[in-house]
Amino acid sequence: MKTENFTEELHDVQGIKIRVITYQIGNEHYCHVYNLDPGAVIARAGSSTKDLAKQRALQKAKQRLLSATGNH
Repeated sequence: MKTENFTEELHDVQGIKIRVITYQIGNEHYCHVYNLDPGAVIARAGSSTKDLAKQRALQKAKQRLLSATGNH
């Protein structure tokens, strides 16, 4: 199987720059959220739809970033 529907976006969460990558393999959609500095994966999620995979990964990333910075 090959990767399809690849997208890459830049976002800002509480002043922290992140990269959001989504792609599809077969019928499954995946989303990875990266911290731009130092370049680490913050969260990953998969789902049957792109929007749900992205929503889940962003929710995890926001929770992790906010708890790491102490901004609950």
